[in-house]
Amino acid sequence: MLGNNFFDKYGNFENKKFLELLTQAQKGLKKKRSNNKGLNIEINLFNSVSQKELWQFVNKLSIFINSWIDIKWAFSILVKQTKNPYLKKIANEIKVNIDYGIGISESMMQYPKVFDSLLIALVWVWEKTWSLWKILLEMDKRLLENIELKWKVKWALIYPVILLFLTFAMVTFMMIFIIPRITESFAQTGTELPALTQFVIWISDFFRYEWHLLIAWLVWFFVFLNLMKKTYHWELFLWYIAINLPIFGHIIKQSNIIYFINSFALLMESWVLLLDSLKTASQVVPNIHYKKEVVRIKNEVESWLTISKSLWLNLEYDTNIYLNKLFPEEFAYIVNTWEETWTLSESLKKIGNNYSSELKRYIGNLATMLEPFIIVVVWALVGTIVIAIMLPFFKLWEIAKKM
Repeated sequence: MLGNNFFDKYGNFENKKFLELLTQAQKGLKKKRSNNKGLNIEINLFNSVSQKELWQFVNKLSIFINSWIDIKWAFSILVKQTKNPYLKKIANEIKVNIDYGIGISESMMQYPKVFDSLLIALVWVWEKTWSLWKILLEMDKRLLENIELKWKVKWALIYPVILLFLTFAMVTFMMIFIIPRITESFAQTGTELPALTQFVIWISDFFRYEWHLLIAWLVWFFVFLNLMKKTYHWELFLWYIAINLPIFGHIIKQSNIIYFINSFALLMESWVLLLDSLKTASQVVPNIHYKKEVVRIKNEVESWLTISKSLWLNLEYDTNIYLNKLFPEEFAYIVNTWEETWTLSESLKKIGNNYSSELKRYIGNLATMLEPFIIVVVWALVGTIVIAIMLPFFKLWEIAKKM
């Protein structure tokens, strides 16, 4: 029975059938756990692995493999040293699957939310070429670079939001606790208030008595945004706005280009086929417009068109017109040079490092430039409130002088 199910007519073990059975067993186990009402139910609410934890996992595996430790023993050590329970469970499952002839990449495919397509493709290459030590070293380096880049990009986008939120919190405090007390003093005098003061008092009353409407609008906005993000056309619209923002659009564009270049160069250097490299790299970039662009390039290359021409680089005329808005022209020239010299991976690595260094400098300069701008915004808001408070006092002083 077992031979008829998992072995072909030549006696070779078929992993595909075993993986299908394993997937069905996993689904049945999850269904059984969800229907189980006993005390031993397994709660998997926090089954997630951060980029830092994944990098530490790959880093340790790279050290073990380069120390000539047996692959199964390496995963046994990883199971003991991994702190994340979910990642520990995955490492143990990979170790067990090795005994049944299931490849590491095939085991990783069962967890697409943990291992991205780039890592799976590189491990698959190792299983075909037996060059895991080199691939793990490069992957370790690239993961660390991606973590640093993502942190810098997120900080560049979140930093202004944090400062503006603190400003909003300070203004809210003034509107709720300071303005009402001053308003009571003005009401006792019966003096007609200036328009700016009346406007500030109206905002203060809104914060005090209609705060539930403000919260309801914010909740509705975030719920609506999350629901719309799950639709394809709305996601296209949001990413289009993101890459066309005046200042932050350059950061988003540049980061997507770096993700593509790093993954594509690493795949090509690992001797992955060109079309497979393009397909995998399209799944690495986060922006959906870049995903579509890389898929379009892959489809045109599949139709025997060069990558440089797929990037709309035309060198047949004296005056060159470059119309691709997602990839820079110098990138297309480098690809064109590779098509003549066959040195793409080295060229891409160099330009990827240049783009990464340039983006880090840009983010550093942006943070420095935003600080005085946000300080001006804060002082403008606070100054407006202070002026609105002081205007009635000047009016009272004029009345007192006339008396």
